[in-house]
Formats: sequence, structure tokens, C-alpha cells
Amino acid sequence: MGLSERIERNVDLTYFEGEIPVEYVYTYGLGLERFFRALKDRGAFTASRCPECGFVYLPCRIFCERCFARMEDTFELPGTGRVYSFTVVHRGMDGSPKEEPAVVALIDLDGADTRLAHYLVNVDPGSVEIGMPVKPVLRPQGERRGHLEDIVGFAPA
Repeated sequence: MGLSERIERNVDLTYFEGEIPVEYVYTYGLGLERFFRALKDRGAFTASRCPECGFVYLPCRIFCERCFARMEDTFELPGTGRVYSFTVVHRGMDGSPKEEPAVVALIDLDGADTRLAHYLVNVDPGSVEIGMPVKPVLRPQGERRGHLEDIVGFAPA
């Protein structure tokens, strides 16, 4: 069976034994490149504001997703915010029980019109509340790679 197998019915099950070699280079694109470079180099959270409708995006974008206006300028925001919603996770991605429960939250970012989903750290899951102020916890400067994991999580402010 080759990788160019022709599928004629979408109800027939097929499978491929072995490894499929996949080589690719993933790029963030211009907007996210700016965001992750600033995060890695300076620990800064960069945003962009639409010149047409005024919507503020964090991470920054190069065009407005609402009105498609071009956005060229970026500016820094503190990365702080408030918990908009959260859930306590008791199972890992494979379904096995976690040793310690984790809290995943939607953060309303100060100065931005967007929300960021990330872990809450240094907090007891039972004490998390909607509206709780939080601040970012970043990896140390020398350990940052320009990736979302450079943000360890958000801790109570």
C-alpha cells in the first residue's frame, strides 16, 4: 500500500504499518514571529491594534481578523490579566490520572480584546476564582526558545 492510496469509500477502514517520514519546517508567520521573538528576547508581550476598528490582539497579528485591515505597528502590554474561565484537569492526555491536578484557564489580558488559554501555576485549584488577577510566569531568559512554553503559566497577582 503506497501513500497515494485512492480511497473510494469513506466507510472502509485502512491503516499503514510502519513509519511515515515527514519533514517540514513550521513558521509562525510575521505576526507570531514578532510576538515570540519579543517573548524570548525581552520577556515582553507584544500586541497590535487595528487602525480601522480599534480591536487589540495579543499575540500580535499582521491583519485584523474582524475587518481585514493591515496592522503594522506593535506595542507591549504587561501580560497580566484576570481569570475569565477555568477548569481543573485530573487526567492526562492519555486518560491516566494526574498525580497533581492542573488548572487551565482563559485569561482576559489587560489592555487586549483577546483571551489566552494557559495553565495557572503556584495556586491551589480550590482557591481559583473567576476574575482573579494573574501575572505571567516566564522561563528564565537563557531557557526561552521563542515558543508558547516560554510562558510557564499565570500565577495569582
